[in-house]
Amino acid sequence: MSKSFLLTTILLCVVGIMTHAQQVPYRGSKHYNRRMKQFEQEGVLPDNAIIMLGDSHSEYGGDWNRHFPDAPMIFNRGIVGDDSRGIQNRLNQVLTCNPSKIFFECGTNDLSHGWSVERSFQGIIKVIETIRSHCPQTKLYVQSLLPLNDKVGVWKLLKGKEDMIVQLNGKLKEYCDHHSLPFIDLYTPLLNVKTNRMQPEYCRDGLHLTDKGYAIWANIIRRLMDE
Repeated sequence: MSKSFLLTTILLCVVGIMTHAQQVPYRGSKHYNRRMKQFEQEGVLPDNAIIMLGDSHSEYGGDWNRHFPDAPMIFNRGIVGDDSRGIQNRLNQVLTCNPSKIFFECGTNDLSHGWSVERSFQGIIKVIETIRSHCPQTKLYVQSLLPLNDKVGVWKLLKGKEDMIVQLNGKLKEYCDHHSLPFIDLYTPLLNVKTNRMQPEYCRDGLHLTDKGYAIWANIIRRLMDE
């Protein structure tokens, strides 16, 4: 067997492995797949819809229309446990309707999965750039990660990662400022600056919001809904 033939064979094998790796489908959690099926059953979104896109923070917001009775129909496209990979995988369900506005939040689960701040940041930026590329007319609002409160409840995979949340928020704000994107700070209004934790009345389990917390969120974005 000649060296050139051996080299060619090895190269073809490497290319085949890389191609196969690129074609591996995204595998979401059971809840992710149930939500995806639910979205499919609801049918194609109407043109110019307003989308709340993100993870559990968005999903647990429930019917966002209750906060904005005068706004056009708002569609909740949050999925508990989702990260930037999962959101990237399902963007086709959202972008085909050419949304008028997308309120996007992501990153907490990326950090909980053991990703570094930089890897989490790059995953979020990929989603942002895909939205901007496919729907340049859509008004995209990038929302910050929320604070934690370990006195109300401790999430094992997020324990000790408060500083990482702050760092990731900083990188997202810097990116948005540089690219003329609206960055919505949800972190500071929910924070008790004396304890450096989320205000307990806004936090039901150490991570997720109470109704009062969602009211704060809604008030922050109210004027943007009316733009």
